[in-house]
Amino acid sequence: MGMSTSATHIIFFIASVVIAASFVGVAATAIINISDGIEDRGEMVAKQLSADFQVINDPERVSNNPVVLYLKNTGKVPLSTSHITVLIDGDSIDSFTVSSDLWMPGDSVTLTINVNLSSGEHVVKIVLEDGLATTFYFEV
Repeated sequence: MGMSTSATHIIFFIASVVIAASFVGVAATAIINISDGIEDRGEMVAKQLSADFQVINDPERVSNNPVVLYLKNTGKVPLSTSHITVLIDGDSIDSFTVSSDLWMPGDSVTLTINVNLSSGEHVVKIVLEDGLATTFYFEV
């Protein structure tokens, strides 16, 4: 009876070690994935907090057909102008050009929007690829 009880205990011990090792492997993988996601999100938030831009036009003296806006990088990191979304009065505008693809801190770029607006007040919203946006109210 002594040998059979010892063998049973050894089998249960080995099974519990295998189960514990499997659990640790799965848990470690999940924790590493969560940690990587938190790190990526932290880097993205840090970039958003150190990035900013503004329209520096006089709101009462904006040209029309085309609308020319001057944008200044007021943040601490370079910005990309390769994927910009432009909305004027809520309508998406596809016909525009930007004077530069890379936009260093302190630098300005020219956004030329090929649109003819009616006289009066308008609003433009400019959104960059990382979700950074600014809104500018102006008259033509």
